[in-house]
Amino acid sequence: MSELQGKFYRIGEVSAMTEIPAHILRYWEKEFSFLKPVRDHRGHRLYTEQHLARINQIKELVYREGYRLQGAKRHFRNGRSHTREIQSFIAFLRQVLRELKEIVRC
Repeated sequence: MSELQGKFYRIGEVSAMTEIPAHILRYWEKEFSFLKPVRDHRGHRLYTEQHLARINQIKELVYREGYRLQGAKRHFRNGRSHTREIQSFIAFLRQVLRELKEIVRC
């Protein structure tokens, strides 16, 4: 595990943080290809911050927006995930920053 960087969480911790039961998290691993935690030398699941973000996105879609798992999968497959929204927002902020720098120069 020395080659791995960053903070890792075990399934019990992730379950507590997200309020998603561990058995649901294990099921979601089978349903969503991007939700594959690494495993330590004992075979315990180790989730990253990126996994947590994705789990929270799935939770939002399923529990709050009323998606079924197939609809949530379609949502991610069609690229309508929050990642694209965030990228668009970052691009917008960069444009605003460029314009502000130009105003300061004048």
